[in-house]
Amino acid sequence: MAIALALSACQTGKTGSINAKAQGPSSQSDRLIKLADDIDARGESDTAIALYQRAATMPDAKAGAFVKAGDAYMRAGYPADAAKAYQAALAKAPNDGGAMLGLGSAMIEAGDIDAGMRALAQAAPLVNTSAAYNRLGVAQTFAGQTAEAQATFAQALKLAPGDLDVETNMALAAALEDNSAAALPLVQKIAAAPDAQLHQKRNVVMVYGLLGQPDQVKASPPIGLTTKEVATLLARARTIRLKGSTQAKAKALGSILG
Repeated sequence: MAIALALSACQTGKTGSINAKAQGPSSQSDRLIKLADDIDARGESDTAIALYQRAATMPDAKAGAFVKAGDAYMRAGYPADAAKAYQAALAKAPNDGGAMLGLGSAMIEAGDIDAGMRALAQAAPLVNTSAAYNRLGVAQTFAGQTAEAQATFAQALKLAPGDLDVETNMALAAALEDNSAAALPLVQKIAAAPDAQLHQKRNVVMVYGLLGQPDQVKASPPIGLTTKEVATLLARARTIRLKGSTQAKAKALGSILG
């Protein structure tokens, strides 16, 4: 589930660079962001962050410069610094969906789940992408709000029908509340999907384990997972299942997948 939370950098439109060529040199902030993008793509995150921050201090800087800095901080594993950058972006543009989405993710990464979920709940309809709703749904799942999470994942699937990550997350949320009627059709579909990836197959094992149906996995283990790995996942699922409440199960699941 944590894989489905991976941050994607907010991208500036390519039309901006095309228009810039037609209208003359781009702004100093834009040039610094372009340079930082190139450096970041080479894996030099510290240098890129410094350039994004410098771009954000330019008089012509827009909210997007701060969002870029925040995204870079998140990729480098600095959620507190990322939150400050996103907050600076929102000071310039209070309804910037990308900044709000990033802030929510940064807050959750820093441990402030409630504040993060509030930010994500506001951001998701502004951004209106499957990825945004997926982030919110994952946060709700880890908070034990599994019914809300399933509704959020359903919205994500309206925007990206058949997305296996979203379907896997939806199945996990249902399994946490022992809702086999909702979880089983999803994991059966994922298990049969020819393009299912290993992390999705691992979560399929977790779902069967959370539902108390390990024999389903043992009878037909997912291709690509070792016997030891399947056994370990089922053992973890069994431990989580014994936690009792949905909230306790969700917290235990988050500690494993986070």
